[in-house]
Amino acid sequence: MKQNWLKAILPHLAAIGIFILLATVYCSPVLEGKIVNQSDMMNVNGMAKEARDFYETTGETPLWTNSMFSGMPSYVIYTGPGKNAITFVNKMVTLGLPSPVNMLFLAMISMYLLACILDFKYWIRILGAIAFAFCSYNVILIDVGHITKMYDIALMPAVLAGIILTYRGRLIGGFGLTAIATALLIYNNHLQMIYYTLIMILILVVGAFIHAFKTQTLPLFFKASVLLAVAGILGILPAADNLLPVKEYTDYTMRGSKSELTLGKEDAKENKSTGLDKDYAFEWSYGVSESFTFMIPGFAGNSSGQKLGTGSHVYEQMVSLGAPPQQVEQFMEQMKFPLYYGAQERGTSGPVYVGAIICFLFVLSLLVVNSWHKWWLLTVTIAGFILAWGKNFGFINDFLFYHLPLYNKFRAPAQALVLPSLTFVILACWALQEVANGKHSKEVLLRKLKQALYISGGIVAVIGILGSMFLNFSSHSDATMTQYFAQMMGGEENAKLMIRALEKDRSSLLLKDSIRSLVFILIAAGAIWAYLKDKLAWQPAALILVAAVAIDLVQVDRNYLGKDSFVDESTLMAQLQPSNADLQIKQDPDPYYRVFNLTTSPFDDAIPSYFHKNIGGYSPAKLWIYQDLITHQISKNNMGVLNMLNAKYFIVPDQKTGQPVAQRNPDNNGNAWFVKGIVWAPDANTEMKTLDYLHTKDSAVVDKRFAKELGANYQPTATDSNAVIKLTKYGLNSLEYTSSNSQEGLGVFSEIYYPAGWNAYIDGKKTDIVRVDYALRALKIPAGQHKIDLKFEPTTFYKAQKISSITSIVLVLVVIGTFVWEIIGAGKKEEKAAA
Repeated sequence: MKQNWLKAILPHLAAIGIFILLATVYCSPVLEGKIVNQSDMMNVNGMAKEARDFYETTGETPLWTNSMFSGMPSYVIYTGPGKNAITFVNKMVTLGLPSPVNMLFLAMISMYLLACILDFKYWIRILGAIAFAFCSYNVILIDVGHITKMYDIALMPAVLAGIILTYRGRLIGGFGLTAIATALLIYNNHLQMIYYTLIMILILVVGAFIHAFKTQTLPLFFKASVLLAVAGILGILPAADNLLPVKEYTDYTMRGSKSELTLGKEDAKENKSTGLDKDYAFEWSYGVSESFTFMIPGFAGNSSGQKLGTGSHVYEQMVSLGAPPQQVEQFMEQMKFPLYYGAQERGTSGPVYVGAIICFLFVLSLLVVNSWHKWWLLTVTIAGFILAWGKNFGFINDFLFYHLPLYNKFRAPAQALVLPSLTFVILACWALQEVANGKHSKEVLLRKLKQALYISGGIVAVIGILGSMFLNFSSHSDATMTQYFAQMMGGEENAKLMIRALEKDRSSLLLKDSIRSLVFILIAAGAIWAYLKDKLAWQPAALILVAAVAIDLVQVDRNYLGKDSFVDESTLMAQLQPSNADLQIKQDPDPYYRVFNLTTSPFDDAIPSYFHKNIGGYSPAKLWIYQDLITHQISKNNMGVLNMLNAKYFIVPDQKTGQPVAQRNPDNNGNAWFVKGIVWAPDANTEMKTLDYLHTKDSAVVDKRFAKELGANYQPTATDSNAVIKLTKYGLNSLEYTSSNSQEGLGVFSEIYYPAGWNAYIDGKKTDIVRVDYALRALKIPAGQHKIDLKFEPTTFYKAQKISSITSIVLVLVVIGTFVWEIIGAGKKEEKAAA
């Protein structure tokens, strides 16, 4: 029995070793202590700095931060260690490997697990694991720092494995696997990837129902479905510590609600709908024809910024226009050119390339696979492409945007290509399984192989040869590049010549990559043909296919995550070194003021948040009241609004040197102040327009909906000149003030209004918080001297922590129990077989 156990486990251990080795070799700089220079992780460092410092200093869980957008909940950014036991499981399944080795390993082991459940042959499992993990989109995500997204993509096959295992009748094991895989998926919390996974699961369930109906196994289907529903709930509950607070927060953000304003918007109906603005949501819609990047990486020009060598048309054109060759060569080494000419107007970091061989095998699967699984996988594939095309397939996606539940909460439709990226690999592996399992005659397989070769190879040949001659290679970036070349090369005519040269380089890239893809397709077809003709045994043929798939994908991936993507940590942290302006501002002993950095794109950059309490920041889910302030006031440099946000310093470029310099704003309103009067607004539009001219230090504008809290037509009593509100203690979860005023007054606080948790206490007595100036908090303060506390007490967060702590422990124990059950069951089967 022991020998049988070892014989069964050794191939899996070998697979784990292969995956660790491959991921480590690909990311070999990690062995030298280097890390990936991830642009988005720099933003994450900026976002989390204040909250992380607060936790390390006080040991208290940070729930709010003032380092982003003048204030927002920090539990969507950083809260310190949680009580969710899945945290430890998440580390365990990646074996504690360093980043990004851990992500590639997780994707491979997850896909390998699914291939095992589908009973694929050993080397087909290895091939599928490599193909899934090294899809170009995955390594691009790692390169830019979309870590949670990559984790959830990596876990998708494991979720499918649990569901399929359950529907196959392995109820206990399937239940446990589904529960833990779901828990890990939800824990890593990329909501858009979770959403796409749910779509895939629903299609699978429909497919399983149809299959059960046809095969008269509906009782098993319903029993499995009930267990899967319980597993899903059990997997979701531990993530309550994140999901419930985020759900509450989302209701106040651009993604979960809609601005009350209708200013400049003719379609009032659309404005009142929940979710993102459609044009904003449909940015980064993949082009319909651009989908050919699945089999030809350079079909749309690869990325929006890449280097060209001395053999390029751009180089030759610059030299022909009189530029010194040595100078041009140096320029080419430094400059990245926008070869991308696809449909995504804001550009892209690279294509979604699943591999020429995988595409060829996908076509073969459509010809040879007879399983019911093919149809739900094909449905997922089609759905993924349609969703990814976004506005480029508007007659369907416009309808889905307004009617498909939750669809309008997400942006960047191109991300839906994670679905066909997965299904292509599964079906490709299934095609190889059909070739190797002996269920088809070799004559039939040879005929189907030839058909698949003609279809896939023909598509590549036509696109590469005819496309390079007849496609339009102009790009959305050409207008900007024309201006750049005109300044550089001495006029518009020369600039046009340079753009034509750039288009020729795009055409050359398409032809080169098409030939490359055709070669890999021929290698794969040749290996399968040799096996079917008995010129190669299965093992060497499979090894050729595995090696070809790995080489194909890794060669392309190196363009996006190569050795030069890794840097020493000190080099990375150097990007977070303060400028002289930052250092100057930080000398201010005032514990609480805000800074507006205008030397960068202030609302798409969180690095200034690393140093200051920031007017700007980076988040695709800003509070909608703050987004309205940005759109209608801050972007127009309304000083009254910037003053009420306590913008004490501006960082601007020096007119002579261009270096950042600090400018003190002497008119900022401070942390809190009494106003002399109120302007009552009948609606949100009027409230916002009043801010156009309001002197925010003296007056506040209040929407009439708050008349109940203040009193109808309330006006503060004339405020004496000595009336003051002072900040006495600054914290992330609480702020303390003292007030002094001879008569009752309205105190306005330079704090963003957020009703889901902020409470106010005057001398320990809870007091209503009123929204004023569209986005700030205010209190009616009695005459005299008082102690005022603003405390962030989100009850949803505290309840969610308890739910997460208890249910995560229960889940881990249940899953351990299911695995023990499976092991005992397997042992009993061996004993019966031996008897």
